[in-house]
Amino acid sequence: MRNPYEEEQQNILKRITNNVVKLNETLAELNSKVEDINSLNSDLVAFSNIWNHYQRNATLYLNSTKSLEPSAKRESD
Repeated sequence: MRNPYEEEQQNILKRITNNVVKLNETLAELNSKVEDINSLNSDLVAFSNIWNHYQRNATLYLNSTKSLEPSAKRESD
């Protein structure tokens, strides 16, 4: 005699298994996309660091040459 509950449980387990397989595939694709984004972000971080160093060095240079201070000529205008 067949047990209808056992068949139903097997069908449910098959559906769960198929859903887990699909979920794993989707997560693998998501991980791949996140790795791509992280790679692009590392380039942005490197550029940002270079820009910050340039800006800091330019400010130090302008301060040392007193180029950041308004000139007397500009104040009289």
